[in-house]
Amino acid sequence: MAPAAAPDFVRDAAPEGAPAQEPKPRLTGSGRGPAWTSRLASHPLLPWYAALLGGILPVLLLGFLYSALADRLDFAGWALLLAAFYTTALRQGMQAGWPAPRLAGALALLLAAGAAAFAWIERTHHEILDLGYRAVLPEEVYFPAATSPSAAAATAAALAAAGIAILAGGWLSRRRR
Repeated sequence: MAPAAAPDFVRDAAPEGAPAQEPKPRLTGSGRGPAWTSRLASHPLLPWYAALLGGILPVLLLGFLYSALADRLDFAGWALLLAAFYTTALRQGMQAGWPAPRLAGALALLLAAGAAAFAWIERTHHEILDLGYRAVLPEEVYFPAATSPSAAAATAAALAAAGIAILAGGWLSRRRR
């Protein structure tokens, strides 16, 4: 007859003559001890997920919402393409170890190019987008600037200016060192 497996407390015990070790504290409930928030804030992938979520979530929401309102796949395709470019640029920049201003400036310029492309798509499908916006959403929510290509172009200009300013600020701070 084979011997039974030793219980956990026997296997984890210190060998004879070795000093006894303090038992490790066990987390109870959800596993969130007092240092849970500090562990979350110091997670090494937090900058990646924060930048990824902050960059592609608005793009995808806008693209799919406008695609539904205009009944055109151009907006959804724009969102998917821009999200893919953004994710690739973010990954390459973080993997290359770019400083934060360089990465933020490059991503802002990429989003500016995407907003310019969005303005062009919006100009192409302006009438159907405006009709879909008025048909689906309540009258209190409608405002003409939401479907205006000039508003998207102004957003592209603001993102481009911000990207250039961030890049210039990062370059100037590196020259002072």
